[in-house]
Amino acid sequence: MSAQSESATNSDSGGDTERLSRRERIERRQRDISDGITDLENDAVNEQVEQLVGLLRQMDTELKRLEARNRQLTTRLKKVEAVNGLSGGEIDLGDVSATDHRDEKVVKAIVADGVNLVSLDDLRELYRGHTDVRDPETLKDRIKTLTATDLFDLESQGLHSNTWRFVGLES
Repeated sequence: MSAQSESATNSDSGGDTERLSRRERIERRQRDISDGITDLENDAVNEQVEQLVGLLRQMDTELKRLEARNRQLTTRLKKVEAVNGLSGGEIDLGDVSATDHRDEKVVKAIVADGVNLVSLDDLRELYRGHTDVRDPETLKDRIKTLTATDLFDLESQGLHSNTWRFVGLES
C-alpha cells in the first residue's frame, strides 16, 4: 500500500452511511491496486514483468467497470423494489386514500426516485406513468386527494402551478 493511500485510510474514519462507507472502501481498494500496479511498472526488471503489468492493468480496468455496473444495477434494483415491493416499513401508506391503489403507486414512485419536491406537472406525469389515470378530471381529483394527505406539505403556491414537499418518510 502506498503512503498516500495509507494516509487516506487513516484520516477517513468512515462515511455518513453504510452505503457511502462501502463505496469509499471499494474506491480506496481500487486506488491501492492501481498504485501497486504503478509501483510494479516503475520497478519492472524484465519483459515478463512488463507483460504482467499489462495484464494487471486490463484486470484493474475490468474491475472498475464491473464495480461501476454493480452500483448502477444496485440503484436500479432499489428503485424497482420501492415501486413494486415496499414492505411497508419504509413508509406508512395508511394516510393515502385507502380505497385507491393508484395513489399508493405514485407515492411508491416518489419514494423510489428519492424526490423531495414535486410540482403539479410532476404529479401528472407520475400518475400517467404509473397508473391508468388519463382523464383530466380524474387526474385533478387524484392529485387533489393525494396532496391533501399528511404525506405532503404545500411548499409554494404559484399562479399556474403548486409545489409540494414530500414528507411521507419523515413521519
